[in-house]
Amino acid sequence: MAIIIDNKARIREKAKELFIQLGLRRVSMDDIANSVGMSKKTLYQYYTDKETLVAETIEMILKSNSINCETCREKAKNAIHEGFLATASVSDMMRHMNPVLLLDMQKYYPLAYKKFLQFKEDFLYNFLRHSLEWGVRDGLFRKDIDVNFVSRLRLESIHLPFQLSFYDAMKTDLGTLQEEIFILYLYGIATPKGTKMINKYRIEKQKPFTDDNK
Repeated sequence: MAIIIDNKARIREKAKELFIQLGLRRVSMDDIANSVGMSKKTLYQYYTDKETLVAETIEMILKSNSINCETCREKAKNAIHEGFLATASVSDMMRHMNPVLLLDMQKYYPLAYKKFLQFKEDFLYNFLRHSLEWGVRDGLFRKDIDVNFVSRLRLESIHLPFQLSFYDAMKTDLGTLQEEIFILYLYGIATPKGTKMINKYRIEKQKPFTDDNK
């Protein structure tokens, strides 16, 4: 049983690398088998179809992201610091991500896309809402903002870099686009006290969390 679990984890990790680089649709089971160093017949002993592998790999990525977000919250000094830490962590991964990944998921892999939507609504929305409420309490974000509305606005803005027409027009990587959108979002809701804090953290570049510095 331990060998099976280990091999499945190894397959998912290699699949993740290929999916991030190339998107979901362009990667075949042959590609994954070759990357892992096993025959396709052996691969099918662990994953009988690509849709299941895609769904479990996306679930692995989402779980890792949620853990990173919680780690950022634990280490953050305030809501703005939390946002910078979380954005640095996500942007680091997204610098190497193919923007077609989300579109592929939506069009061709409904099970994986359902997991993504559930993560977005159940975890990410509440994470953003908590951060806004924290910032308002500390006087970093304006008291007149509608927390539910702004949480939703920020949540949906995360999709923007994955719009291929927008991505192509901006001529930069997904990570940089996410960082710039995040900065504009912060300045739009910040108090004068919060603006000073934003300027401070922009100068003090935040490092993404790794196994070495968690």
